[in-house]
Amino acid sequence: MDQQKTTVEMTAEELELFNEAKAAKAKKDAAEKKAEEIKTYKSMVDEAVNATVIEARTLNEQITNLKEGILGRFKAIIDMKEDLFRDKKNMAREGRFTDTFTNSESSVRVTLGYCTKDAYDDTYTAGVDMVHEYIESLASDDKSRQLTQMVNTLLSERSKGGQLKAQNVLRLEQMASESGDEKFIEGMKVIREAYRPAKSKVFVTVEVKDDNNEWRSISMNMTNCGK
Repeated sequence: MDQQKTTVEMTAEELELFNEAKAAKAKKDAAEKKAEEIKTYKSMVDEAVNATVIEARTLNEQITNLKEGILGRFKAIIDMKEDLFRDKKNMAREGRFTDTFTNSESSVRVTLGYCTKDAYDDTYTAGVDMVHEYIESLASDDKSRQLTQMVNTLLSERSKGGQLKAQNVLRLEQMASESGDEKFIEGMKVIREAYRPAKSKVFVTVEVKDDNNEWRSISMNMTNCGK
């Protein structure tokens, strides 16, 4: 059935009121639609976040179990390695924090151990004092001033944990050896012997060789931005 059109006559004032009412209704409808869309959006976010955290916790538990399983699998191997390949100095395992194992074909290797943080015992300061005594004994020529500045810089640089960087100790030991000064050498020996790296996180890395005979890590985390 055809709809009949009705013509309504309005005054200019009535037409203005009608248009205002029409605009107000359109604005209200748009606001209600947006509110409903926001409600749907928030519901979708809640659903996605809640599902993701459940999956993340499950994955975290699986990775933790995997790591513990790998460490347990290699424990006996590491113990045997200690017995078979202990060097002449009879070095204790305390000074080594990582172990790497490669298969017979040299196509796969596994590295496991602990991340470490630089740390020293209380004898460290005695070594630093000896190094400072050496610096103070130097002449005031340009070469000595340059060496003094370099040593002070290496001694002052700190790791994130606020400790003297281990790589700086190696550089200072090299400088001490080159100087031939007994006080400098002894000071660095004290610092070296005071080094007590602290174990932090346990890590496991697995690598395989690609077609170009280069090692490629198998990513086991969700923060890897590489290919």
